[in-house]
Amino acid sequence: MSKRYVATKNIPVVVRSETSLQTVSSGLPERLEVKFEGDGWKILSLFLAKTEWVIDPSNELSKNILTIDAAKNPTQYIKPLPADVDVLDVQPAQFSVTLDRKLTKTVPLYLLGDLLPALGYTILDYKLSPDTVQISGAETLISRIEQWSVVPSVDNLEGAFVARLPLSDTLKGYVTTNVSLVTLTGRAEKLTQTEFQDVPIRLLGEPREGSVTLIPNKMNLTVGGALSDLVNLHAENVQVTVDYHDIVADTIGSVQVAVQLPPRIKVLRQSPERLQYILRR
Repeated sequence: MSKRYVATKNIPVVVRSETSLQTVSSGLPERLEVKFEGDGWKILSLFLAKTEWVIDPSNELSKNILTIDAAKNPTQYIKPLPADVDVLDVQPAQFSVTLDRKLTKTVPLYLLGDLLPALGYTILDYKLSPDTVQISGAETLISRIEQWSVVPSVDNLEGAFVARLPLSDTLKGYVTTNVSLVTLTGRAEKLTQTEFQDVPIRLLGEPREGSVTLIPNKMNLTVGGALSDLVNLHAENVQVTVDYHDIVADTIGSVQVAVQLPPRIKVLRQSPERLQYILRR
């Protein structure tokens, strides 16, 4: 492959500002289209390598706007560039980026969405490790960021689970993180349900004068959750209440009750759905 060839490649634009006091805040193109000429093997190695257009703002301390003549001197930006490979053209031929003071800080991580358990399971608990990330970028961007998201790219979870999850990259090119993956560990348990019969309904805010009769004054509940949670659920942990002010404000002759349950346990069915009442003033 000693014959010379011409080939075009779209290469990503990246900022290397590890030793710089400032970095790029806007105007960064995602990729540049570069036309190369060289021996066949050199062109092939160019496509096999992770070729990038690298911007280093460390020498631009006095500038707020950095204009790059991409077509004028491309070899100082393209890394790696094999010897004897010529750059014939770059598009766009020129672009400008805004520079700002570089800021680094540590923020907490959070899941961007819910974890999806397997059918018939529920997520009992989970944690991310590490649970914080160090981010670096332009002060105008970093100062507004209070947390960083992790993409929940796993599903069908059951039992004890471990997974490696990627950090989101919504500000690609502008913000760098000290880690790109975090470890997710947690437990997913089988769902089950249980019933409580004749749970008493308590009236909140009962008036000093007059009286309220609830019809009925007890209800049946079916609740669902993880097996380990329901094993420890007893009747005294289930509270059903209705507020007197809701009765006074009612215009249809019935009100809804409020059911208080421990965390992770949900009401699946209740009977009756609404309560009637007799209000005497």
